[in-house]
Amino acid sequence: MPAVVRYNRRTLPAELRNMEAWPQFDSTALDPEALAVWKRRRDAVIAYLGGMSVAQIQARYGYQCHQVVRYLNQCVRLMHDGSCAGWIGLVKGIRTEAHVRRRPLKSMPHLSRGGYAGALEYTFSALPGLKTALDKYLATGVDPWGEDRGRVTPRTTHQVFLRLCTEAGIAPFAWPFCVERQARNSIAKYARSFFEHNHQRVALLQYGEVSRDRSKRGKSPLAKLEVKAPFEVVEADEHEVHLIISIGIETPKGVRHVPCRRLTLIVVVDRFTSYILAWDLVVRRQISSEDFLQCIDKAIAGQCLSADTKEAMNVCIGVMANPSDGTRLGFDSLFIDNALAHLSDSVCDKVRKEAGAAVSFGAIKRPERRHLVERVFCWMARELFHRSRATTGNSSVDTRRVNPEREAVRRKISMGQLMRAMDDAVTRWNGTPTEANYGCSPSEQLLDYYSNTSGALPPLCPPQHCESFPLRVEIYCPTVRGSKAKGRLPYVTYASVEYSSEQLAARWDLLGKKIRLHIDPYDISRVHAYTAEGEDLGELVPISSRWRYPHSREMRKLLKAKIKYAHDRMDHDPAKAFLAEQEHAALEANAKSPRVTQAASIVAEEARKGYSSRQSTADDGTQNHDSTRQLVRRVRNPGIIDFSVIGRT
Repeated sequence: MPAVVRYNRRTLPAELRNMEAWPQFDSTALDPEALAVWKRRRDAVIAYLGGMSVAQIQARYGYQCHQVVRYLNQCVRLMHDGSCAGWIGLVKGIRTEAHVRRRPLKSMPHLSRGGYAGALEYTFSALPGLKTALDKYLATGVDPWGEDRGRVTPRTTHQVFLRLCTEAGIAPFAWPFCVERQARNSIAKYARSFFEHNHQRVALLQYGEVSRDRSKRGKSPLAKLEVKAPFEVVEADEHEVHLIISIGIETPKGVRHVPCRRLTLIVVVDRFTSYILAWDLVVRRQISSEDFLQCIDKAIAGQCLSADTKEAMNVCIGVMANPSDGTRLGFDSLFIDNALAHLSDSVCDKVRKEAGAAVSFGAIKRPERRHLVERVFCWMARELFHRSRATTGNSSVDTRRVNPEREAVRRKISMGQLMRAMDDAVTRWNGTPTEANYGCSPSEQLLDYYSNTSGALPPLCPPQHCESFPLRVEIYCPTVRGSKAKGRLPYVTYASVEYSSEQLAARWDLLGKKIRLHIDPYDISRVHAYTAEGEDLGELVPISSRWRYPHSREMRKLLKAKIKYAHDRMDHDPAKAFLAEQEHAALEANAKSPRVTQAASIVAEEARKGYSSRQSTADDGTQNHDSTRQLVRRVRNPGIIDFSVIGRT
């Protein structure tokens, strides 16, 4: 075995001393703790190569000389593909070379566990002819004895391997014959790895000519849509998350966690580069059009684009980007299905206006037209959701599903943790080289496409106007009501609630006319009004004081069915009181064992929008306020007039 060369700053070759030539590493994929360790190690290596004394390095960074030298050699060590490791070699727990077994194989005692790690690779290194014969069979389907076995399966591969071991002279008491399954799992794993790294060699044998022509696509070559540039076709869809989260509810005895229903993941991805442009999570099984437009708005704003890509796009068209304006993308076509959340006229109008895209609908549960986004969902489920103990699996009988409600509560899997895990997963997807991108990652291909000034112009939209609103904002045109004869001031009605303001109350000329309301469904406690000609009427607030507290449109629907008293109550926020009731209901339902409740889902969805039941401890049960009718009775009775009360009203 060749000796491992160990360098220090005196013996390091000149071609390896240039740190700028080392491969770049995206440190944003690391969690905060690992990122802090990586930065400290990097600064120590830079200081060491810069000539700082070992004593100063130890005093500043806490690393001794042998540790810094080890980190330096990890950076200049060759990876399995022959390239220099670079700064990724400083990541805690990273391996720059594959595991290699050096201990000779020998039979372990009967019924013992362990001792055979790396046995297959050790056998291949000791008998290279055996590996060559097995690889030839995997690529052609013809065994070493000239028999054409057709499509390769794990079972036939295992049979060929055992026969090759027998002919190679391996004794019956040696590995793999000395173990119970005779290396069946190792051979199956090796075959899968061979197929992944040699797809072009095995595509015809394993999947046929049609599969090879389709190139992993869902359509035949004559029917599939050819995409020639980024953002020509963008796919968007939503999928149920195979995971249960928990929410923390404050109680007198601390924070109690209860499980919440499954979430829905919305993803927007570019077909040409396979780059995930935006994503969002909703605590509901069925999303609304506002949720979908919110995710599209994130894609237009470049939620997942790196700063280098945005700068390259602006430089490509000769425009210096203003950080305050932000980069806004456009795309030619948006491929979605005909789900109810997508069929709204406002969805097509807003997407066409903001992104300049034509919306192409397809049938639900027919992923052939949106094969890429479906592949993203499968990858997310495999790499993220199904790896958690709180996974629900693909069905109720999935073996990976083992009481996910209990695991979600015990491990305190929160919405924030899931959002951070999604950030890391999206970064991993965009930074992983793929065969479809010819060995480049989606982020590298997108950056190279627009860094190259060969005439390709990025589809950038004009900067967003200072008075523009998010895509989720709804435009509603009600009729102004009122009566001058009866003294009824002008008002409008939205979601069964009357709105008005001092400015609108003075506009008797608008009676019977329609005005435009800009409504944010996440907060309908106030809306912005304009006349049909565009004149600003300012903000309108509900006439009833109970609806002047911030609340979402979904919360109002729930409150309309729950509120039993007709008159307003002073200093009483019905939304916070309702959330407190839902938290209490969720705690009662989980008194004996963890179980999913609708109340917990309501609390989690409102928390995503920024609402909670905190600061509402003094509610209707502890302090009773006088109603408006009781105050009027006091004023009408001259014997018990309370002037302090009148002053407060």
